[in-house]
Amino acid sequence: MKKSLFKTENLFFIICLLWGTIFLFINPPFQSPDEPEHLFKMWGYTQGTLRHQIKDGISGLQLPESFVQIYNFYDYYRRVNTKIPFKATIQVNKFSLEKNKTAFLNFNPSSYTPLSYFPSFIVLWLLKLLNIKPLLMLYILRFCSLLVYLALCYTAIKITPCFKWSFWLFSLLPVNIYQAASVSVDGLTFGLMILFFAYTLKLAFDENVKDINLKQILLWGIMFVYICILKFAYFPLIVVYFLIPEKKFSAKNIYLKYFLSTAAAAFILMALFLTSVMSTPVMNEHTKIFLINDKTDLIKQIITSPVEYLKKVIESTYILRGFLYRNIISSVSVFFKLIPVYAVNIAYIALILSMFHKTMEERICKINFKQKTAIIAAILISYLIIVTSVYLIYKSDSYIVGIQGRYLTPLLLFGLLVFAHQEKLYLKNKIAPVVLFLVSQFLLFHTFITIIAGYE
Repeated sequence: MKKSLFKTENLFFIICLLWGTIFLFINPPFQSPDEPEHLFKMWGYTQGTLRHQIKDGISGLQLPESFVQIYNFYDYYRRVNTKIPFKATIQVNKFSLEKNKTAFLNFNPSSYTPLSYFPSFIVLWLLKLLNIKPLLMLYILRFCSLLVYLALCYTAIKITPCFKWSFWLFSLLPVNIYQAASVSVDGLTFGLMILFFAYTLKLAFDENVKDINLKQILLWGIMFVYICILKFAYFPLIVVYFLIPEKKFSAKNIYLKYFLSTAAAAFILMALFLTSVMSTPVMNEHTKIFLINDKTDLIKQIITSPVEYLKKVIESTYILRGFLYRNIISSVSVFFKLIPVYAVNIAYIALILSMFHKTMEERICKINFKQKTAIIAAILISYLIIVTSVYLIYKSDSYIVGIQGRYLTPLLLFGLLVFAHQEKLYLKNKIAPVVLFLVSQFLLFHTFITIIAGYE
């Protein structure tokens, strides 16, 4: 029993559930990035509204008055950037749903599909049928998001044939747990990315996987396509397919056919999604200047002056370097309250050192220079797509604003492969897991303090 408890995946389950639940309850409502927008978007899906509604040229949705009142209550504290009274949440919990009393709320609706909120929007639909109080709905949906992330990461740590403690530590990064314990698409996105990467390593290096069949590669392809539906900017990471040895397939043409089929499916779905989004400009006070014609002009400028645009990307990255460096690891509230830089430094060092630890049961994952180069190139291209997407939404003349470190967090996991090495460099002692455990608790505790500091 004791040995089973301290298995890497079981230890992760306990810690993730513990800290995730703590963050879930102590984080004030609507304080996570875009949390109200995600919740209201899901509400629209339960109403059969696949897109935002327009009223007097302003985008938003028709919502229960109780939701609007709660939103306005917490939005006040967000707008004035002040601490929230602890008793406020208790008072707000008195609001009943009252679905028939509605009001139009102006907000910037996300472009995510129902799949991005699976299974949360189904849970919300059931909660609505049961007339659950709005605030309780929020906390149940946060817990649903946490459980999805927990299940995906638990499976990833369990199946990966190597770097188990790297997966363990990465899955417990404060930004991952904080976002997973909120109403967001990040819990699903981060968890699926982690599982996809682990499954890729399993197909590539697990000695029990000798001949890859259609079922296995279909599962791999479905996960990747799903990731692209969630965040199309991660499409270049398809290159990790080539970590899988060609000899595990019946023929070279089959090896390439599976890759091209997956790439084509993902690309077609992304193209359909982007066409749909760009053909429906969002008309609200925040983004009404960014219409389809403006985006088209910006795209033309990027294509005709690529060198100038790349300079802008590099300059923007340099300006935001300190924020991005810290925000990849941890971020609290819509104001991006960050844990101390020394704690972030410890996190990066621990992640790198975790790549040098190997348990007795783990396989050696031999990754050559060519494969590492391809993954680095894919990460850079993904970063360029992320920055460009942000630029098209929040056009700025000085530098590109709106880039958030959490967009880059999944790329960090793939980037750790740069530190994959030969067997002679591995540490096989029992001290490393203890150190990694203490580091993770240190980081999560810092995040806990940062959240609590937001209360009055």
